[in-house]
Amino acid sequence: MIPIEIELKWSLDAAAYTALAERIAGLLGPPTHLRQRNRFFDSSDGRLRAARRSVRVRRENDRVVLTCKAKGSVAADGTHRHDEWERELPAAQADAAPDVGMLPVEWQDALAGAPLIALGGFDNLRLEWHDGPHLLCLDRTELGGRTDHELEIETPQPADGAARWSALLAGWGIAWAPQPLTKLQRWADLRSRPSGPG
Repeated sequence: MIPIEIELKWSLDAAAYTALAERIAGLLGPPTHLRQRNRFFDSSDGRLRAARRSVRVRRENDRVVLTCKAKGSVAADGTHRHDEWERELPAAQADAAPDVGMLPVEWQDALAGAPLIALGGFDNLRLEWHDGPHLLCLDRTELGGRTDHELEIETPQPADGAARWSALLAGWGIAWAPQPLTKLQRWADLRSRPSGPG
């Protein structure tokens, strides 16, 4: 059975991102810095996207991780729930399409024999803290022509995480908004827009 990941996704502007980094560090100490390079794969005719699934290979500092996600639900408060399966890969596989045979059977079935091709991707700087059961991920993401900022809170207790951190941000005067779209969705949306004249 593939585990379910629950995370809160809250959008920030650049000033709020900077202020929140300082506030969290003051509360929880210095963060772990993770430089993430994300690359995505699908069949040439988009079979995984049609099945609401994704395949990502992420280089995170010195680690390479293969992640398979299946889109789940998104609540109005920015709580995302989705199936997520991960496997660490050798460093040499950071730039190559993963072998379809190593994917979970549901992803293999969705591909129906089609090979994976590279779609491209984006880079992210993540500042990470542990707060009891909550994993705080403060992200600055270069999506290609746009930089997004957000706080992700991975937690088995989303109601408690939302209550604690919305109160803290309010007390610090830091504005945020629920982020209904994943980074992959935002990146894909930017890619699909026609370029301007020039």
